[in-house]
Amino acid sequence: MTVEQLVGEALLDLVEVDDGYTATHSRSVVELAVAVADELGLDGESRRELEIAALLHDVGKIAIPKEVLNKPARLTEEEFELVKSHTIEGQALLAWAGERLARIGELVRSCHERWKGTGYPDGLAGEAIPVVARIVFCCDAYSAMTTDRPYRRALSAEAALVELRRNSGTQFEPRVVDAMHLILTREHQAGIFGTASRSVFV
Repeated sequence: MTVEQLVGEALLDLVEVDDGYTATHSRSVVELAVAVADELGLDGESRRELEIAALLHDVGKIAIPKEVLNKPARLTEEEFELVKSHTIEGQALLAWAGERLARIGELVRSCHERWKGTGYPDGLAGEAIPVVARIVFCCDAYSAMTTDRPYRRALSAEAALVELRRNSGTQFEPRVVDAMHLILTREHQAGIFGTASRSVFV
């Protein structure tokens, strides 16, 4: 395990103390994101960055009040703006942690940018969004949709994939959605499932 991975695990342990859901969710995103990276043929360095960025994409939520993160109802506009700041908080934390993690922080900052430029915090679009961030964003959305939350029940994997397809080319990069569909369909057909959220494919 690299130094960056060790630091990443330590940071995620801190998040787990504060918010167990976020830490569990982040680990599930790593597994799916790595599978997508392999499907897309990412080079070794990008794949290494992906693993750490996927692990730490929500680390900035440690700065968001738990009563907002776990609110069992729709967030107010002000609360949503506060939650959105977790990408910037995450980048700041990782910049403080060191040079290599500062690069990961730049990727974490972009993990909620949307393919058509309507994401946050910088409104990046298309190829201007780092490929690592594009993958994490899509896997993050799938994991969130297939997990129970205080304000809604989990979707089935099939329903979540329909949502990804519906938003392919607007929120999500189409080739990332295509890769996820191939991976999940292949695992379903083979009877191999890596995580609870992925085992509900029907």
